[in-house]
Amino acid sequence: MMRLLLLAHRYLGIAVGLLMVMWCLSGAVMMYVSYPALRERVRLEHLAPLDWSECCKISPALESQSAGHSQIEMLAGRPVLFAGSADSPRPIDLLTGTIVARISVDQAASVARTFRGRAGAAPRLLGLIDGDQWTVSGDFNADRPLFKFAIDDAARTDLYVSSVSGKAVQITTAHERFWNWFGAVPHWLYFNELRRNARLWSQVVIYASVLGCFLAGIGIYLGWRQLAAQPAGRWSPYRGFNLWHHVAGLVFGILTLSWVLSGLLSMNPWGWLEGGGPQSENAKILGAPEPSLERVGAALQLFAHGPSDAVSLRVAPFNGKIYFIAGGAGGERRRFDAAGAAAPLNREDLEFLAGVLTGAGAPITPQLMSREDNLYFSHHRDEVELPVYRMILPGSGIRYYVDPVAGMLVAKLDANARAYRWLHAGLHRLDFTASLRGRPQWDVLMLILLSGVTAVCVTGAYLGYRRLTRSGLKS
Repeated sequence: MMRLLLLAHRYLGIAVGLLMVMWCLSGAVMMYVSYPALRERVRLEHLAPLDWSECCKISPALESQSAGHSQIEMLAGRPVLFAGSADSPRPIDLLTGTIVARISVDQAASVARTFRGRAGAAPRLLGLIDGDQWTVSGDFNADRPLFKFAIDDAARTDLYVSSVSGKAVQITTAHERFWNWFGAVPHWLYFNELRRNARLWSQVVIYASVLGCFLAGIGIYLGWRQLAAQPAGRWSPYRGFNLWHHVAGLVFGILTLSWVLSGLLSMNPWGWLEGGGPQSENAKILGAPEPSLERVGAALQLFAHGPSDAVSLRVAPFNGKIYFIAGGAGGERRRFDAAGAAAPLNREDLEFLAGVLTGAGAPITPQLMSREDNLYFSHHRDEVELPVYRMILPGSGIRYYVDPVAGMLVAKLDANARAYRWLHAGLHRLDFTASLRGRPQWDVLMLILLSGVTAVCVTGAYLGYRRLTRSGLKS
């Protein structure tokens, strides 16, 4: 049995050893350079204030359609309402009331120009593309094809604009593009040709991680078995690189296994940690009937003299009534009712929320949380909004986090979601507490531990390579 385990460990090391070295080194890069993403806060900073003159019209042919969580923004100097689902957004020109059939190059260029600023040359169109390395995710499917522009600034920024909605959807810099080839791309196996086939990519990542778990698990068993088998005064039968691999494995083997396993869990394989999601609760919070474009259009006629500093106006139904969330370029948000009067979330709204979320159980008063807890927190560039209302249901322990402006759920953490937080994020990033997440102590801890795990993987990969070059795949 020991011989079989040794052979399994050896050949698994040959098969996935270099991959695990790559995961270690790319993980260190990801500590400092994240995968490119256009943050909503940044996108809002580049929007023009809403112009309410001659606004707002809805074609009678569209009035019966659902408004959902529609949003109003300026597009090339015209107010546009983005209606429909996230998978099929429909921009409606509010000066004519009709659907914008397609976004022109000039309209897309006007969006890109706001990211360049007033100084400098106009952005250069690099093409209308279906996707590339930085837009390969399925999150961009509803926006394809994409206009790609070079901003030609000092950071060599590229901007992607949806040809469906006219919104800016992605932004990258030369710094991000360079370092991500050594960071997120190899770490997630996010190579364009592979990632475009989402199912194949998912299976490759899952089964590569499974092999890595077997490799680390067998190595831990063998390492401790060999240690226990040594006579008094000796603790390893090995010399040279074998000794280094044995020592590193004894010290960092458990951590190696936990990182590979938590990476596997990030893919939620076979639905192990599938959370319930807040969809059903949010539907109850919205209330019935779902507002139509006709109702929204009528409300907008009253709202046409709304806040002059708003760059975005989102339709936010609550308990069957229409409300609007006005967002400013600096990220500030305010809620207004259908008549355009300020309508911040009040006591009655909170009581309604508590009743919806607790059901037949005893009502719980939402607690306004202005500081992070260990389940709702920011991790460096991954930021959460504060303050939020928090509700913890007795018995089940389900946690709800509620947007204090719109009254909608921003997160629901049931038992599976909490397990995912600890078993994936906690183990993979070691961000269990605020003190661990803080910098620079997190960097010091992670770099020390990464160095040890890298030593395990590098010595193992070298031993496998040496075995191949000396005697091929012979036992």
